[in-house]
Amino acid sequence: MRIGALLFNPPVRSLETLFRGRSMSCCALAALLCAPSVAAAQRVEIQHDGRGYIDLATAGARLGMKAYWLTGHETFRLRSRWTNIDVGKGERILSLNGLPIHLGFPALESGGRLYMAQADYLHVIQPVLTPQAFAGKPGLRRIVIDPGHGGRDLGAKNEAYGLFEAQLTLDVARRLRSLLLSAGYEVVMTRDSDVFIPLERRPRIANRESGDLFVSIHFNAAVSTTAEGFETFALTPRYQASSKYPKPGRGDNVRYEGNGQDAWNTLLGYHLQRALVQRVGGPDRGLKRARWVVLRDLECPGVLVELGFVSHPGTAQKARTAVFRQTLAQSLYEGIVQYGKRLQRLP
Repeated sequence: MRIGALLFNPPVRSLETLFRGRSMSCCALAALLCAPSVAAAQRVEIQHDGRGYIDLATAGARLGMKAYWLTGHETFRLRSRWTNIDVGKGERILSLNGLPIHLGFPALESGGRLYMAQADYLHVIQPVLTPQAFAGKPGLRRIVIDPGHGGRDLGAKNEAYGLFEAQLTLDVARRLRSLLLSAGYEVVMTRDSDVFIPLERRPRIANRESGDLFVSIHFNAAVSTTAEGFETFALTPRYQASSKYPKPGRGDNVRYEGNGQDAWNTLLGYHLQRALVQRVGGPDRGLKRARWVVLRDLECPGVLVELGFVSHPGTAQKARTAVFRQTLAQSLYEGIVQYGKRLQRLP
């Protein structure tokens, strides 16, 4: 995705500045929204179930994007020269240049306009399109690769094809390490042999080694042999439900150390998932949210990638080949490089 044109728009640093400039206070915004005017009938902010929602057309205009309903009035589009964002009415997923990104809350229609939860704007759209809005830009020198499972923990398996997740993840991780070292990065592996590493120890390794980025590598398996595709997980933001759950529960109000990197987790996850699909193909299962143990206590940006279902015969057949595993490693490498280039363009 080319989003250079969007960088000329002023960075969006708060909901107040999103709509009326940096100097507006929360009280002034509230007064504006309550003032009797034509704008009152087309409010830029509404409340639903105790949370705020913002008008996508207004948000899109601030980003220099056109906004309109597609035929059928079920999907709302924000469009610029290089970027299309499609959001379905009542849906909890958006498509950013064709890449599915799961949201925390469904989009709402009110008065013929589509509204997105403020939390989703801040945790999805803003990190990808205007990451300059966030302070604390991370570095990208030392990369921590986490091959999932190992030792007594074999992970997903397909014994008919002789595939075990612990072996596959280590093989891809070693290939990725070689690519990164050749490009001048420093690399730390949470394991470099077939040993068992407890889940909670893996982020501790990344923190101890002062990692700038953490990638946990996994493969999927399912009861159905038709399930296939790639997916990337970032840590679920506080107060939101993970992608597999319909709504937040009592335990979702916990803030983990990794939530301090929410914006950068999203940006990293977007570039890794995009690189995987562009090089390897689909199905594209998108960028999702989960509170995996390996992501919760990270002090650097991190994601968990699922590189296919070993239970799917076609995927299993390919995963047996060194060529395919090298392609997976190359895809992850390219995603990391693109993420790094995006960081370099930030002020």
